[in-house]
Amino acid sequence: MLNNLQNLRALAAQSVVLFHCLIGILHPTDPVGRGYLDLPSGGVDLFFVISGFVMVHTTRDDELPAWFAAKRIARIVPLYWFATFLVIATVTARSWTFPNALITPDAILASLFFVPHVDAGGHAYPILFVGWTLNHEMMFYALFALSLALPRTFRLPGILVLITLVWGVANAAGSGVVARFYAEPIIFEFAAGCIIATALRQKAVADLVRKTPMWPLAMLSVAGFAALPAFISVEQSTLLRYGGPAMLLVFAAAGQDLYRKPARETFVTGLGDASYSAYLLHPIVIIFATTVSTMAIGEGPVAETIIVIGTLSLTAIISKLSLKYFERPTASLARSLIGNLRGNRTAVG
Repeated sequence: MLNNLQNLRALAAQSVVLFHCLIGILHPTDPVGRGYLDLPSGGVDLFFVISGFVMVHTTRDDELPAWFAAKRIARIVPLYWFATFLVIATVTARSWTFPNALITPDAILASLFFVPHVDAGGHAYPILFVGWTLNHEMMFYALFALSLALPRTFRLPGILVLITLVWGVANAAGSGVVARFYAEPIIFEFAAGCIIATALRQKAVADLVRKTPMWPLAMLSVAGFAALPAFISVEQSTLLRYGGPAMLLVFAAAGQDLYRKPARETFVTGLGDASYSAYLLHPIVIIFATTVSTMAIGEGPVAETIIVIGTLSLTAIISKLSLKYFERPTASLARSLIGNLRGNRTAVG
C-alpha cells in the first residue's frame, strides 16, 4: 500500500472541499488575495499527477486495453451517476441549490457520458460541477487504454504523444466548448504522473532515492505551493501555479513509499481511500451544511465557521460510509458483470 500517496489523496480531496467552502465566504479583490483563495483548488492538480502515476504503477504489462477501460468505467461511473442524479433531484426540488446546473436532456446526457458542455453560468461544467475533472480523467483513461496496445517499451512515449496530440488538435480546432476544454495545459499533469512512475522503476533512480531523503523535496513542494500564488495570477493555467509542486510532492511521496520507510496506515490514509466519494459528494454536503446553519443561527462569521468545519467533518464521515456501502459494492458488481460478459464472449469465441 502506498500510504503516502493515499495521504496525499486525502489532502487533495479536503483541499478542494475547503476551496469550495471558502469561495462562498471570502471575496478578495486584490490579485494576491485571489491567488491564495484559489490555492486549495490545487488539490485537483495533485489528483491529476497521482492519477497518472497510479495508472502506470498498477497496470500489468499484459493488461488488455478493453479490460483496462472496463475496470475504469466500473470504478468511476456508478458513484458519479448516482451523485449526478442526486443533484438533478435536488435542483428539481430547490432550484437555488445549484443555480448553474442545466437540467435538460442534452445536459444530462453530456454529463453522464463525460462530454464537456456549457452550463447556465457559461462554464464548461457538467450538472455536478466538480465532474469537469472526470471529463479530463476519462479522456486520459481512453488514451492510456490505447497506449496499452503498444509494446511495453513504447507505452510511455505513446501516452505522451497521444496527450500532446489531443492538446494540439484542441488548440487548432477553434473556440468550441470541447476544443477549449481539452486545450487546457492541465492535461499534461497526467503525463507527468506517468513519467514519475516510469522513472521510479529505473534502477538508477531507485538507487538514488534509497540514498536520498525525500523530505527536502516535500518541503520544496510545500514552499512552491505557498509562494507561486503570489507571483502567478489565477488567469494563468493551474499547470504553472500548482503543477510543479504537485509533481515534486508525488515523486517524494511515492519514492518514500517504494524505496524508503513507508508511512503507517492512519485515519488520514483511510480518508485517502474515500477521496473519490469526498470529491463527488461534498458539493451536496455544502448545500446541506449551509442550509442547516443558516436556519439555526443565520448569517455571519460564526455561521461561516460552522459551515466550513461542519462540511469538512461531515464530508469525511459521509465519504467513508459511501466507500464502504456504495462505492466498493457497486464497483465490484460492475466489474463482476463486465467480467462475466467478457468470459461469456471468450467462451463463445
